[in-house]
Amino acid sequence: MGSLTDDIEKCYALGWSDGLPVIPPYGTLVDQMCEALGWKPTELVGELKQLQLEVRAEQLAATAIMAGCKLDYARLLRTLSLALLDPDFNISGVAVTTGGVGVLVVVSGPIVAELGFDHGSNAFGSAARPNATIGRFANMVMRFCGKAGGVLEEFGTIGHPGRLVYSIAEHPETVWGPYHTQYFVAAEKSAISIMAAEGPNSVNNHYADTGAKILETIADCLAHDGSTNFYYRFGGYLVMITPEHMALVGRDFSRDGARQFLLEHAVRPTDDLIRLGRIPTVPKPWTNVEPGKPRAPVMMADQISFIEAGGASGKFSAVVPCWVANRTIVRAID
Repeated sequence: MGSLTDDIEKCYALGWSDGLPVIPPYGTLVDQMCEALGWKPTELVGELKQLQLEVRAEQLAATAIMAGCKLDYARLLRTLSLALLDPDFNISGVAVTTGGVGVLVVVSGPIVAELGFDHGSNAFGSAARPNATIGRFANMVMRFCGKAGGVLEEFGTIGHPGRLVYSIAEHPETVWGPYHTQYFVAAEKSAISIMAAEGPNSVNNHYADTGAKILETIADCLAHDGSTNFYYRFGGYLVMITPEHMALVGRDFSRDGARQFLLEHAVRPTDDLIRLGRIPTVPKPWTNVEPGKPRAPVMMADQISFIEAGGASGKFSAVVPCWVANRTIVRAID
């Protein structure tokens, strides 16, 4: 074991780590992963033009090995890699923003059961291998590529643990249909979705007897005074609804109806936001700040998405705020 320990320490010395020990990316392992991914080792997979950085298959394969991913995950990892390198995702901005967001990976569809993802208890903190290693892979790619191979620094003011591992898998059976159908991917497909997100905020309501009361509680969490999105309103929110809450919400609302309810109820008085300093006294014209009126932290209802996940027991849900300078990327897994 001495040589393996030495190689793990060498990975640390080379900056090939997220702070936790990695599996050394030996050439044979990388070659096997490249073959599973369906790419030649030197094949160009993506390019971050603003950083003048080319990303090749062997680099992604090595990252997958270091994160602990199995070859069986390759079909998902290929799609995830392309999503991470999509220019609209702005992976460099995610890596260096003061907002300190992490890359949240959302897995939905039949692949959840096929690969053995946890989607019940501890949905945001599962120790199941696919949840942990695929979430880790995404954030390692963010760290390695988004920082231009270590040239740039991370500036997150507070950050959060999701910059190490951040993933959630949806229940295979849902009330409102799979998560990805909100982004026009066919229900029968499997999909990978990524977003730059803050940590989840727990929403506790154990005594409500209607779906409206659950959603009103979620709305209050979504629109607390410190919510990141109140000024620019470019970001969105992922709302995780657990089974006990979904029994009420799904009975009383469609998904579109719940989204519209949150848009209307997740508001704060604009005057209060200005008084608190959440919005400047002289805002930019395009931010559409209207003193005297209520203000939501989103401009449109479709900036709010829902995922059905979490344990069968316990009346908790969660709100995940997304970063203002990033788009959610959703791709069907071939």
